[in-house]
Amino acid sequence: MQKLHRKLTLIGLAMIGILCGCSGQKTTEVQEIRTLPATIGSAHSTVTFIGNVTGGQSAVLTWKTSGVIETVNVKIGDMVAEGQVLATLEDETLPAAVISSEIPYISALDDLEEVVTSETPKAQAYSDLKEKEAALIEAEKYQEGLKYPHAVIGDIKYWSEQVDYYRGVYEEALNSLNDAISWRNSPNKSERNLYEDRRKIMLSALNKYAETYNNYLYYSGHATENQFEQAAADIDVAQAEYEKALKYFLTYENYPREQDIAKAQLKLDNAQSTYNRRNIISTINGVVTEITARPGDYVTLNTSAFRLDNTSRLYIPMDISEIDITKIHDGMKAEIVFDANKDKVYEGVVTTVSAYGTTAGSRVTFQTLVEILEPDDLVKIGMTAEVNMVIAEVENVLLVPANAVFTDNGSSYVAVKRGNSTSDIPVTVGLITDTVAEITGGYLREGDEVVVPSVDSSILKAMGLNDEQSGMK
Repeated sequence: MQKLHRKLTLIGLAMIGILCGCSGQKTTEVQEIRTLPATIGSAHSTVTFIGNVTGGQSAVLTWKTSGVIETVNVKIGDMVAEGQVLATLEDETLPAAVISSEIPYISALDDLEEVVTSETPKAQAYSDLKEKEAALIEAEKYQEGLKYPHAVIGDIKYWSEQVDYYRGVYEEALNSLNDAISWRNSPNKSERNLYEDRRKIMLSALNKYAETYNNYLYYSGHATENQFEQAAADIDVAQAEYEKALKYFLTYENYPREQDIAKAQLKLDNAQSTYNRRNIISTINGVVTEITARPGDYVTLNTSAFRLDNTSRLYIPMDISEIDITKIHDGMKAEIVFDANKDKVYEGVVTTVSAYGTTAGSRVTFQTLVEILEPDDLVKIGMTAEVNMVIAEVENVLLVPANAVFTDNGSSYVAVKRGNSTSDIPVTVGLITDTVAEITGGYLREGDEVVVPSVDSSILKAMGLNDEQSGMK
């Protein structure tokens, strides 16, 4: 609170002191005095920061390869959309890798279209599923069939005779091998070879004997335990293959499949990334605010071409000290005045308060964004602005000029003119700004003429008064 001395000297003011016996108030007769009426209104207290206007998004676009600029398709101030081609290099001046990138790019486009429109992969998955289903059914039938004869009596008799015959062949071959057992490790190579030949004949006979015996068991309905175990194992394999095929087919329930589209899109993105090096493509929706690209210029990798700013929403970023940041919060109102146009006040609101501070030397600051709520064409990117944060606000309260409040020994009062005299009235003060003070208690009422040492337009505006009410009373 501004503290003023009990004794106030007013220029051109003659004070005649008399004492008033009522309510303990001091009354002074005056000849001429400046007053303003106490009014009902609103007031707010602010803290001020400085910042520069930025867009909601900004992007500096650079060339991704070397070459000669063929076309520049935009000019400063043009609105552009994300994905729009802004400039292009001459094909014949591009590196070989960029020129050859057109073939895989077109191929990737075709692949993506195939994924989206073709039913072939789904049909192939269904065909594979039916094959696996048939294999499973066949394996189950085979296992079940092991329990029953699979031939007429004559065929069973034939296989029984085959078993007897090949058993004899096997036994004869085994005896012949046993007769030559002593030749197995003979130093005579011919004898060793003869033993090896007889061993092979024996193994062949044994396999044929086993084959005919298994056939006899199958056709006669007397399968071995090994045959049953093998049949069960075959069913397990067929079942697993069928379930795998079914699971894969079900992925085509929503067709085309998202994973196929994503895979084809990734391939296209990679191919397009190389192909697009010949162009400058907008990465945001915004306005062209800077152009360094000119047709005919030779450029290299990372040469700057354009700056874009999204001006649909304008912000003022500020680095606020750790002392002041405790007063700031999201949603807080702000009043904005630009150096280029001090006569207009824009409304703003705090949209972001960083949770992390940035340290520079011994100073810690927190970046804060204030959005300009209704910017007009006068507001430009980069303009310097004074941002007044409203840290306290009151409405429909009794207001007096801030310079009309005096203090004495910790107590506040205002001087009120009644007739040809003034009375000092004790008051309780709430919010105080640079121009007005909120009166929260005391005997002051709306319309009371309060003595003020001086009046300017900011006080009148804050009080809601006009120039006629600022004269001498």
